[in-house]
Amino acid sequence: MEGNEDLKIFRLSDDQIPLAVGLMEKVFTLEQYIPESYLPVNLFPQMNWGVFHGERLIALAIAWWENEIWHWGRFAVDPEWRGKGIGKKLIQISLKELFDAGAKEVHIDARDITVNLLSKLGARVIGNTFDFYGNVTPMRLSIHDFKT
Repeated sequence: MEGNEDLKIFRLSDDQIPLAVGLMEKVFTLEQYIPESYLPVNLFPQMNWGVFHGERLIALAIAWWENEIWHWGRFAVDPEWRGKGIGKKLIQISLKELFDAGAKEVHIDARDITVNLLSKLGARVIGNTFDFYGNVTPMRLSIHDFKT
């Protein structure tokens, strides 16, 4: 996030969730044609992180507990802010906080662009790439393999 000192990354409060849904609609529905019904994560517990530029949410990541494991996803960076290292920093911070909160392993269904970033942090591919409105690769990241 070089040169972006005015950006803040922190956990989202409940009243900021509408901002998260708006960013998900912009990135997932308008760019990737994923139906809006897939966007909200209605599984709990969950943790939500955002990157803010002033009052504007420009990046998002969500983790939720499902089937006895933490899942990490709904990773989105506003198109105007891509290529500046914001997404990489958000991935690092959100996963570190998730592991610090007690997660031992995280499941991630990663889009092609995210697979490389996650691999550099220690995540491993655990299955074949499949189509979900574009290529998605199942990955796992263990607390023991996590590299910050």
